[in-house]
Amino acid sequence: MSSFQLTSIILFLFFATQVLAVPHYSMNTHNSPETNPNIEWRTCKENDPPNLQCGQIKVPINHEAPHGGHFNLGFARLKSKNTSAIGNLIYNPGGPGGAGSAEVFAQAFLNVSIWTPELLAHYDIIGLDPRGTGLSNAMKCDPNTWNKRVSSTPKNEDEFNKLVAYNKAFGESCRNLTGPVFDFMDTESAAKDMDLVRRALGEEKLTFYGQSYGSQLGSTYAGLFPKNVGRMVLDGVMDPSQSSVAQVVMESNNGYETTLNKFFQWCNTTVECVLNGQDVAGIFDKMIATAESNPIPAPGCTPEGDEACRSDATSEEILAQVQIGLLGFSASPVFLGWPALSGAIAQAAQGNATLLSRPIKNTPSHPDFSFLGVGCKDWIATSKSYIDLALIRQMTGILSPHSRGNSQFYQIQSSCIGWPSPPTNNPHTLDPKKVAHSPPILLVNSFWDPSTPISSANALKTKIPNSVLILRNGSGHTSYLTFGKTTEAIDAFFVKGILPAQGTTFAS
Repeated sequence: MSSFQLTSIILFLFFATQVLAVPHYSMNTHNSPETNPNIEWRTCKENDPPNLQCGQIKVPINHEAPHGGHFNLGFARLKSKNTSAIGNLIYNPGGPGGAGSAEVFAQAFLNVSIWTPELLAHYDIIGLDPRGTGLSNAMKCDPNTWNKRVSSTPKNEDEFNKLVAYNKAFGESCRNLTGPVFDFMDTESAAKDMDLVRRALGEEKLTFYGQSYGSQLGSTYAGLFPKNVGRMVLDGVMDPSQSSVAQVVMESNNGYETTLNKFFQWCNTTVECVLNGQDVAGIFDKMIATAESNPIPAPGCTPEGDEACRSDATSEEILAQVQIGLLGFSASPVFLGWPALSGAIAQAAQGNATLLSRPIKNTPSHPDFSFLGVGCKDWIATSKSYIDLALIRQMTGILSPHSRGNSQFYQIQSSCIGWPSPPTNNPHTLDPKKVAHSPPILLVNSFWDPSTPISSANALKTKIPNSVLILRNGSGHTSYLTFGKTTEAIDAFFVKGILPAQGTTFAS
């Protein structure tokens, strides 16, 4: 699962796709997609590397009415330079809202290492953009409405009503600007799209790597098409069969709070932490309490440009940004990581919350918009009143005293109240007997993941009887980008079909 703001690397890659001027594929509301869709391959931009292509296929807007309107589902392919490559590996980076094409462009143009040379030597990588993201009719919304400040933790009925009105207004802006796809951005529809891509590629089985939300997409696919599953890896595991409230409790307590406590411990024992040797938990709690009374100034923020952010930060905005900071590994070659997070917290504690201020959106398309577009179709906002929402926050606040019950699923719970398009995919219960027809699926999780905790991975494992769960004894959200022993195990499964023993724990 991602957050309102995706991790720094995903944002970077997303904006890279804009700079690279990738072609926009328009929607057509007439005719039906072919039973066996054909891929329209084309160059992505001028001076493409020879092994990069962009493609699209026609898919139904509504799979229940396949002869109605359709739109073009886009993706990017990074072809292996090895002529004896195994086949195609479809990739989803998470979110929801992340576009797989962004990582393909980053690897091709910017020399950012997303996949190992071993994997690139054996597979063509297909960066697929799920419906409503990237090249696939990306969701568009009014950024000015988004940028209005409304509390997601209302303290009374009046604030609750303002939240509901805000959600409705923002959602309506998205529906008006996005078109018919807005009402069909659920994960089950995206999984059916993915099977059409598999068929178009000429693959008998789907080879798939899904990170974070990508694990929900992958498990949903396995539930729908178990006999079409090939080698599948789900990294940073979600269990989509849990209720919305259960997800809030699981993530806020087992994920965010547990990882935050690990961060405090890391700070107390690691000189890389700016606050090393101090009462980090106490400093953090005091800083959040200060922001609850009055937003902390963010003097380094400006309202314009790609790095625009608010001029001050509330406690709930800071808590959301800290969770994003925890997604990075404590020592990572890709993400900013925990050392940078410790500096941001130290700076905010001194009265400057620039590094923890909520970004301002200045464009109509953004992964964070798509995050809600998918989330509000997949998860029921069970809170119907101020009391409902307050009780959830009170319960999670008791269980999670430092993070105050904040979580990405709470953001979905609070942001989808009043959303103009009702959910259609909640909860998506997997039938173990049906999924048992798939080959073994590899599940991967780190010990201290603030977004997808081990408890979620264990829960999904019980629903996929032939799955194998391996663990990484470390921090951060997902494991492939650590490029350690866990990465090697994932590569071995994709390339040679070698499965680690159940419960294997890697140090890196």
